[in-house]
Amino acid sequence: MQIQNLAGYFDEQLTYPADRATVIEQLGEVEVEAPDQDDSETISTIIHPLTDETYGSADELYTTIIGNLNEEYIGRKFYDDRGQQTVDASKRSEDERDISF
Repeated sequence: MQIQNLAGYFDEQLTYPADRATVIEQLGEVEVEAPDQDDSETISTIIHPLTDETYGSADELYTTIIGNLNEEYIGRKFYDDRGQQTVDASKRSEDERDISF
């Protein structure tokens, strides 16, 4: 199953709150597709190592799944579209040093 479809699927398939054992029993064999589709993992594999948790909603379960996916699900590792700051801060003007976002 594609990652973007998980939250809706969880909402349809489970009654909340749902504990980890229930999720594994009912949905454990569902595969979460990795971008390369060779390294897909089952929901059971993803949440099995976690401590006994209870999920209050489909969104909470989805967040847990997303937060525990392995690195094969990461698109471009260490990608930063903001660019690098190569200018020494001491060489910038006083106005530039005081800018905070």
